[in-house]
Amino acid sequence: MIFKGCAINLVTPFTDTNEIDFECLEKLVKSHLDNDIGAIVLGRATGEFQAMNDDEIISVIESVVKIVDKKIPVIVQTGFNDMARSVGLSIRAKMSGADALILSSPYYNHTNKHGLLNHFRAIAIASSLPCYIENDPERCGFDISTEVIELITVVKNIVGIIESSDDINKFAKLKYILPDDMELICGNDKMAIPALSLGANGYISVLANICPDVSVDIYKFFISGDLLSSRKLFFNYLSLIEALDLEPNPIPIKTTMNMLGYDVGEFRLPLSTMDPDKAAQIATLLMDMGIIDL
Repeated sequence: MIFKGCAINLVTPFTDTNEIDFECLEKLVKSHLDNDIGAIVLGRATGEFQAMNDDEIISVIESVVKIVDKKIPVIVQTGFNDMARSVGLSIRAKMSGADALILSSPYYNHTNKHGLLNHFRAIAIASSLPCYIENDPERCGFDISTEVIELITVVKNIVGIIESSDDINKFAKLKYILPDDMELICGNDKMAIPALSLGANGYISVLANICPDVSVDIYKFFISGDLLSSRKLFFNYLSLIEALDLEPNPIPIKTTMNMLGYDVGEFRLPLSTMDPDKAAQIATLLMDMGIIDL
């Protein structure tokens, strides 16, 4: 098992000139090493890897791996819609010290069952690292069927599935078909408790960028059997979790972090500054929750 518990999906901070802010990145990573986070996840929508070239992605991986120094796993997205690029990036990520990889469903150039299986299989085998297949139908525009997932689990180094939808039936089906030694990870803050209730091993949190103790405690309370405290904490922060979906990720979370003084910078196009009215909704919510005093 690569990790169990709550992992943070870390944002990628940028400077005023839209370059990677490695100084800020180091501060963020070091702060989370003291928060009992189960793993650091790089990439996915939160990390903006889609707007970065391969050298930039590898530089982020190398920087984080060095700072973490094997204290917790570093799991990175290297699976994109181009198989050749994904293979090359996965091999470089392994050489850079990544502990595991995330292979997302190909976006835009959708394929059939055999193409999808061969895509995942080629990347996983070439990398020889533990790999998670991520199903994120909202962002990739393609829902990986349980049939395909069941077939791909025979590849030795595919160790788990990250389900990022809000379909509780999909979580149930996945838990039913997955081998006992394969991890089921929730990739959606809103589904953390439902997924854990169905036997998920843990979840990846965007909220943890600003409330790491909350994200970790939701899991800790749940796993200890204190379901009342876990649900109460979850419901107390549900409005904030939902507010982080007001616009495409990571626009709301980076906007919120900047409000809180993290200075993670702006975005790379096509991502852009958050709508002022929606940003005001988040600011008001942060004040109402006592998280910030503006």
